[in-house]
Amino acid sequence: MRRAVLAGTLTLAIAGSASALPGRIPTFEKVAFAGRTLRVASLSALDQACQSLGPLAISLIDVPHAGRVTVEHGRDYPNFSALNTRSRCNTRKVPSTVILYTPAPGYTGSDEFAIEIVGPHGNVGRARYEISVR
Repeated sequence: MRRAVLAGTLTLAIAGSASALPGRIPTFEKVAFAGRTLRVASLSALDQACQSLGPLAISLIDVPHAGRVTVEHGRDYPNFSALNTRSRCNTRKVPSTVILYTPAPGYTGSDEFAIEIVGPHGNVGRARYEISVR
């Protein structure tokens, strides 16, 4: 897998999807363990036939203060709801991007970061991750 470190406003083309209401950034709470890398999210943008819709651009818009965020490009199983017509894609690996968080050595406490995702058709999504490092 290819690996890249996100810092500041670095933009990377990757596969993934997201959408958000204007003005609202959804927040996801996660728990990481000191000394271990946490898999925060796996993103894929697929059509009804499970084919990739193309790359997305991911930017780190708020950096973590006590850790680092990395992105790995590869293939992963998507996780569509059973009600989504693309749920049949869940049985095979597809192009994906995995977002990882690694706490600073010896750190325990709270950390957070936010990302912006721009889809292949120009749709913009944002997500904030609040990480509790134990």
